[in-house]
Amino acid sequence: MAEQRPDDVPLETCLVRYYEHQAKQLRSADQARHGLRKWCVFFAGALVSEVTPERQREFVASLRAQGLSDGYIRRILANGQAALNRAHREGEIRTVPKILLSLAQEADPRERVASIEEMARLWNAADLAHQRLYLLLAIGTLARPEAILQLTTFQVDCDNRLIRLNPPGRRQTKKRRPTVPMCDTLLPYLRAIPPGPVVQWQGKRLGSIRTAFKRIKARARLDLRRQRAMEVRALRDMDDRKAAWSAIGEARAAGDALMEISPYTIRHTMATELRRRGVPVWEVAGFLGHTSGYKTTERYAKFGPDHLAGAVRAIDDYFTDLSATSASLASGPDKANVRLSCVLAGPRKVVEPRGIEPLTSTMPL
Repeated sequence: MAEQRPDDVPLETCLVRYYEHQAKQLRSADQARHGLRKWCVFFAGALVSEVTPERQREFVASLRAQGLSDGYIRRILANGQAALNRAHREGEIRTVPKILLSLAQEADPRERVASIEEMARLWNAADLAHQRLYLLLAIGTLARPEAILQLTTFQVDCDNRLIRLNPPGRRQTKKRRPTVPMCDTLLPYLRAIPPGPVVQWQGKRLGSIRTAFKRIKARARLDLRRQRAMEVRALRDMDDRKAAWSAIGEARAAGDALMEISPYTIRHTMATELRRRGVPVWEVAGFLGHTSGYKTTERYAKFGPDHLAGAVRAIDDYFTDLSATSASLASGPDKANVRLSCVLAGPRKVVEPRGIEPLTSTMPL
């Protein structure tokens, strides 16, 4: 396609080309696919020139009739806008209609912050090594989920106590991945892991943490219900039925609240905790990868011995509070596994390193 007129091009052509050439590679690919499908269904057979303001209003009305929220409708409109803008930017089409994002109000920002009790329940419910290591890194680095899952041991410098969240060769984007200092709690855990992906399952990097996180939440809710069931039973034995029913309602509400927590909630929670504990805003911004306005400080702070020291102390203090109800966190990593050079030596086995270089005939030697 080159310099096509908008009344000669089917809208669906632009939508499909956008998905195949751009949206498919995005982290939000699934959401974009569902949004583009909504466009295709409503504007089936329509040309680009037929996406008029009036038709857009009808489109929004049909989406509202399906029970979709304004925030979700706005994202669907943005998917169509991105597709048309790409076609125009690539010179595939001469002009494109303006998409009226104002037809749907922007969703309120996420304000969900997990309490220390909720975080402790999640930690206690994480019974697999990769689940616990993910939670440790999410709390200790404030990084986004994808940055944690893509982290390798070659980005972790235990001697200088630095974690380079942006891997070599990756270009920084708007969602900047900073270099952050390592707190005391993380150090022994990171020293004990074998080379390769930091968060791994059966020797391979995880593609997503969603399934594992859902299982953690479900297990935490089940543990909460079992604990509260004992309390309810005791109240019934005391013939205090009113208090028993109240405890049941509180347990149900607490369990539902646990299920609302997402991997991003940990990032928001820790940012809130750091500010609550008196950490300067520029240090919080440094951990989050945001621009704070202190550009010279941001550029050179990582070379100083006190780089983001206030934030590091606050994170360790948070881990201390968390360990008060999590005995396994206070005890540190499993001492049965020790890293020796490039192998993981357990009490009865030595694990061959994989994923570092292609296997050769000399490797077993």
